[in-house]
Amino acid sequence: MTTWKSFGHRGDVLEELIIFTNEQYRKRNLGRIDKVPTPVTVTKIDNQGRITKAFFEKKGTVDFNGLIQGIGVYFDAKETEKKSLPLANIHKHQIDYMVDMDKQKGLAFILAHFKYYNEYYLIPLEVLLHYYNNSLKGGRKSIPYKALNKDFLIFKSPNGVLDYLPVLNIYLKYKKNNKFINL
Repeated sequence: MTTWKSFGHRGDVLEELIIFTNEQYRKRNLGRIDKVPTPVTVTKIDNQGRITKAFFEKKGTVDFNGLIQGIGVYFDAKETEKKSLPLANIHKHQIDYMVDMDKQKGLAFILAHFKYYNEYYLIPLEVLLHYYNNSLKGGRKSIPYKALNKDFLIFKSPNGVLDYLPVLNIYLKYKKNNKFINL
């Protein structure tokens, strides 16, 4: 059983930015992407009413899912202070879920914020699997920033929208043209 003992959650700022972005997309009828709640059972509350101990009822899937122009979209939000994204931040059950969604013709990926560079990237499932599978064979345990494809760089607009839709279109083109074969 996984337990939780914290007053905060890493990635909250990124998640709030994505929630804001998704709301803008919904208002413009571009799609509907929702934050997936993780079921938690509270076991201890302090005198001020703050949760001090709880446990996750079951393993989660990914942070966000929904539809954009008829295509299923499934992704997890990750932040790192490092020059690489540690694979330890991505759980096997999340990868398995993304693989299942990919088999059903959905788009599955990681939306990552590399704080060191203050850049946001869509990391395609194919890239994630390449590094994950290599790590299982003794390879590096992270996705290096320098290996990211600039085609998947996500820009933040002046109005605060983390505009990942153009990058989703690029991801679709890469999948259609089998550009991930040589990973």
